[in-house]
Amino acid sequence: MSNQPSPQKDSNETVLGWKFVIIVGVLSTIFLSLFYLAMTQEPDYMPGAQRKIQQENELNHTPSAASEVAEQHQHP
Repeated sequence: MSNQPSPQKDSNETVLGWKFVIIVGVLSTIFLSLFYLAMTQEPDYMPGAQRKIQQENELNHTPSAASEVAEQHQHP
């Protein structure tokens, strides 16, 4: 008797192996995509985001020099 495995058993193992590789690849891609999005989007409660919001608010609330000059020319 020979100890060689049957050809049919080998093909089933190969198909199961490829299915496993494909499933792992899809799950890894989904996880890494979500991880990338989580790392690139800084939440509002982080200090860097709070500083950025504060700087934007300061720029929006202080009148620019050009608008002050324009207002002075309008009022004689």
